[in-house]
Amino acid sequence: MVEYVHLDTMSLNIYNLAFSKSHDIIIIADCNHRIFDVNPAAIRNFGHSKAEFLQMDLGQLLYEEDEVSKFLSEICIRENIIHWEFEFKNKDGEPFPVLINADMIDEEKGIFMVVAQNIQQMQHKIKNRRTKSEMMLLGKLGQTISHEIRNPLNNIFLGLNQFQSFLADDKREETLFFLEYLEKNSVRIKEIIDKLLGPEELFKMKKTKIDLNELVNEAVKANGEKIKNLKIILNLDLSDHPLLFMLDKEMMLMAINNLIINAVESVKENEGVVYIKTGTKNKRTSLMISDNGHGIPNEDLRKIFEPFFTTKLHGMGLGLINTEQILTAHGIEMDVQSEVGKGSTFTLSFLQE
Repeated sequence: MVEYVHLDTMSLNIYNLAFSKSHDIIIIADCNHRIFDVNPAAIRNFGHSKAEFLQMDLGQLLYEEDEVSKFLSEICIRENIIHWEFEFKNKDGEPFPVLINADMIDEEKGIFMVVAQNIQQMQHKIKNRRTKSEMMLLGKLGQTISHEIRNPLNNIFLGLNQFQSFLADDKREETLFFLEYLEKNSVRIKEIIDKLLGPEELFKMKKTKIDLNELVNEAVKANGEKIKNLKIILNLDLSDHPLLFMLDKEMMLMAINNLIINAVESVKENEGVVYIKTGTKNKRTSLMISDNGHGIPNEDLRKIFEPFFTTKLHGMGLGLINTEQILTAHGIEMDVQSEVGKGSTFTLSFLQE
């Protein structure tokens, strides 16, 4: 990458890292509209190679011709161009809407940086977040309804069983008919609950045989950068043997990831310790995620699985609900132990199949 401004080595490294890792489109150009550099997000969104970009000017990226002159004439006049909405076009000539910010980064050389957010991708992410939240709430509602219906239904089954005992000697056709009729329809209600409100049906799970240790390693890797940046000590104590279960990989990764994030975000920087252990005892496999963080007060422990309850400043309070639903759908039990000032331990119990 060309050095467009005078930066010290650390600042330049940070700049280069932000440039390469940003999900937003970043284009470096001059006031003659020649493109000097683009980041990987620009290459992904437009479909041009970097070499192709360097042979182009900014005007070739805009979809509407009448927007080209407006954009190019003002981009070097204003110090900051904020929240301009334009349409870029990809390599195939298809338009996509963007929200643009542009800043002069070297006035002497007339070099500026264009940062563009792909509005379609933003809308898609927002929609996905809403859909996930709605599905979590739907799943929670389904579980609640299922639980509330099952209780009186179990009482009906018990009552039927008593009637069948009391009327065991009554061979009248009418008696036998109504007993059978009530039992058949009660079973039918149970089948409907299982089919429509069962966790597996709500989540449309795709189970495959997966090693729990591999799932843990993958979730830890996903949080590796955050753990490193916060200087957290991570102790991994995984079973020497594969722990194979029929699981939906994507969902279980989400659940384990949520628990690791909770542990990481609850500890102090430079002082945090997160301990993750897997093992099997008495035909029961467990995954334990423990931390030495701030802990959860007793009055909050029973609320942590309620929608929108959170102790985090910017949290939505849906992570643990999502985790609980995923585990319930898999038939996995979760136990939570916590003490204020000492930390928390979440233990998942898997039954051997």
